[in-house]
Order: sequence, then C-alpha cells, then structure tokens
Amino acid sequence: MQQQGYRKAQAYDQARKEFYELRHQEEVEQHVAREEALSTGAVFGMSAIEVGMELENKSFENWKAYAQQQVILQEQARSAAYSGVGGQSGTEEEDSSSTGMDAVLDELEPDAAAGKTRAPGSR
Repeated sequence: MQQQGYRKAQAYDQARKEFYELRHQEEVEQHVAREEALSTGAVFGMSAIEVGMELENKSFENWKAYAQQQVILQEQARSAAYSGVGGQSGTEEEDSSSTGMDAVLDELEPDAAAGKTRAPGSR
C-alpha cells in the first residue's frame, strides 16, 4: 500500500478486484473440469441441495403421517363423545370401535398423565 503510493480505499479496491478475478478463474476451471469429467463418463453423487431436499421431504412425510394419525384420534374421540358410549349403544359396530378407542387411549394415557406429547416415529 505504501510502496505503490495508494491510499487505503484505492488499495482495497485493487485487492478486491484481484480477488474477484481469481475467484472467477477458479470457478471457470472447476466448471470446465466437471464438464470434461461428465463427458468421459464420470458420475457424481447428489449435490448438497439435493441431499437437503431429500431429508426435508422425508421429514415432511413423517410429520404428515403423524398429523394424519392425530386427526384420526381426534375424530374418534369426538365421535365417541357423541355416540352414547357407556351402555347405551346397541350396535356391534359401535362396541368394536369403542374397544379400539379404549386401546388407543390406554396407549396414550401414560404420556398424557406426564403432560408429554409424542413426536412422530417415537415410542
């Protein structure tokens, strides 16, 4: 800086310009190398973005399954509240559904008593 007679701003601009030129040159070299490798039959794995998207999709599918399960449980609880469960039901179908609901509620009771909710896929 002092040897060339530049002020601070001029020296910074010169260094920045050289840096960007070198970075551009490296990017071009990497791009050309990749193109050459692909043209000779090289196979590359997934990019970081593709890996991230795949992980996000898996996580979303797990959440969707969990949410659907919770909706079913809520609908069963709501229908049980209005179906006359407790000796007033006369159909065999209602009895079997209430037995299934009892099993689901028994499974959830330990977590509910502790004030915990389960995440998808956890037991």
